[in-house]
Amino acid sequence: MKILPINDKIRISKIVMLTFLIFLPRIIFSQQMSLSQDYTIPGTQRNLGPEAGQEEEMVEAQVERLQLAISNELYPVTPGDIYRITFTTAGNLVTNQIIVESDYSINLGIFGEIAIAGMNFPQLKKRVERLIQEAYPRSLPSLTMISTGTFEVPVVGEIPQTRYVTAWGLSRLNDVITGNLGRHSSIRDVTVISRNGERNRYDLWMARYRGELSQNPLIRPGDRVEVSRVKKEIQISGEVYRPGTYQLVEGESLQEIEFFSGGFTPLADLRRVTVERFSGIEADLIVFDYNEYNGEFDFEDRDIITIPSKRDQDLQVTVVGAVFNPGRYQYSPPENYMYYVNLAGGIDFERNSGNEVTIVDRFGNRQDADYPIRPGDTITVLNNNFIYNFNRHFPVVTTGFAFILTIIQIVNLANQ
Repeated sequence: MKILPINDKIRISKIVMLTFLIFLPRIIFSQQMSLSQDYTIPGTQRNLGPEAGQEEEMVEAQVERLQLAISNELYPVTPGDIYRITFTTAGNLVTNQIIVESDYSINLGIFGEIAIAGMNFPQLKKRVERLIQEAYPRSLPSLTMISTGTFEVPVVGEIPQTRYVTAWGLSRLNDVITGNLGRHSSIRDVTVISRNGERNRYDLWMARYRGELSQNPLIRPGDRVEVSRVKKEIQISGEVYRPGTYQLVEGESLQEIEFFSGGFTPLADLRRVTVERFSGIEADLIVFDYNEYNGEFDFEDRDIITIPSKRDQDLQVTVVGAVFNPGRYQYSPPENYMYYVNLAGGIDFERNSGNEVTIVDRFGNRQDADYPIRPGDTITVLNNNFIYNFNRHFPVVTTGFAFILTIIQIVNLANQ
């Protein structure tokens, strides 16, 4: 074993010590960075902060809001807004920043505190600049906006989950509830409750599709939005310009079909409007002439309204009544009516006896059942079974008869 001289040992020790001193700060710093990145307080969720792309989007959104607020002369002064005041005095430029407080007040320092509730930005700008001009003539005062305020709006009611939505001065009701509605949320009946308790109801369908901006108000700090449950919903299809699913409110009926769907196309056959209704296990099919229907048609929830095409008259036959699957079926000459009845699931003999049917053509004229079926005909299998009708009406008749007997007995007792 070779023994190093004393001078060599000292030299090696110095080199090791110098290397340690050089790398020690790096080791400590890396450990601190590791702790700051990995350590979280027990019971809390780790917050990584916004990523670089998210930060850029947030900045862009804030810049866009600021530009909209400045260019919109009706922008309402909103708590959290930040403004900059500049003016000159004694040859010196004075610059101050002010913020709108939650009580709609701003502190102008030596110029005092002013209430600004209900003002828009142009009105505030004129008022502040006039105030400074009166105190310091020829001071060239200027009020500019440098940031817009934000606030939270609670959205409750018939939605999947109560939410607090971030809004700003130009947020409207539609902006607040979009993306927060559920399957049974009504856009026809939305209530906004203001900070002072005032309640106002709005119809967002009218705002979205009819352009009634009064139904889509600006949201203010302290507002609370309540979404109601949809009470009646119908589906419109066929020869209309805007087929789809629509919500009805109290008092809306047959005339709303044309209103909601954007009107009927030139091919619409209004003499054979159909309503498919699921009131029980089986669907009921109602066929009527839209132009001659004088009464108010009371739609029920989940009704399906179809406006057939005039071209379909050459292709389809309608079967309704005491069959298992009422509906429209492909015209197939020269088949008779039983062919189409069988396509509709056959006759329900609990409701029909004797295969009794009535047939009318596309013009409403009654046809002989022995004649070949023609395109556009409507076959109605009658509900004429005595036992079915008896069981259906017997409880009512029995109750009425018992009531009459009771009245007769009371009268007889009174006369004794």
